Amino acid sequence: METSNCQRQVSRFRAGLALISLLAAVAFLGCQSQEPQLRPGAAQFKKEVQDCITTLKTALIEPLSKRDIPAINETLKKVEPEAIKLCRMCPFRIGVLNQEGYTLTVYPPKEDAIGNFSNYEVIIQALKSRRTATQRFFLQDGSQVYLICIPILQEEQVLGILALAVSAEEAKKRWDMTAQEFLAIDFNR
Repeated sequence: METSNCQRQVSRFRAGLALISLLAAVAFLGCQSQEPQLRPGAAQFKKEVQDCITTLKTALIEPLSKRDIPAINETLKKVEPEAIKLCRMCPFRIGVLNQEGYTLTVYPPKEDAIGNFSNYEVIIQALKSRRTATQRFFLQDGSQVYLICIPILQEEQVLGILALAVSAEEAKKRWDMTAQEFLAIDFNR
């Protein structure tokens, strides 16, 4: 009987070791899914965009909750030059969309940027997940635009989307950032 009791304890010990090994492997693999190390230019781009997001998300809550487009425009006009270093010398646009994906306003103003973007996957993803989503778009002339869509929340309600767009060409010139690097950035971390 002592032998079988001893065998059971050894079996439990081995099962415990197997469980610990499995948990360690899962933890290790979980660490591997983190954002890859960014090169300095892409890291700087991420930092500037996150600074912009932090400033604009807060400033837009009140005017967006009231659907006050002149106040949204005034907020963007006031906050943008102070907060967004990347706007100074590049074609960077800011769009504010309602919770259905329709453009409320674009800054700097551009008439052809107004429209219904409700069927764009990046907008759908940002609205559903309530997390920042990114996507690369190809324009008719073959040029690329990087789009970052940030849901604006008040408590748990989605008020709309803050969309930031920058041309791939400018991103390459200013930050030496490739499309692969842009797509690897997680703005939720």
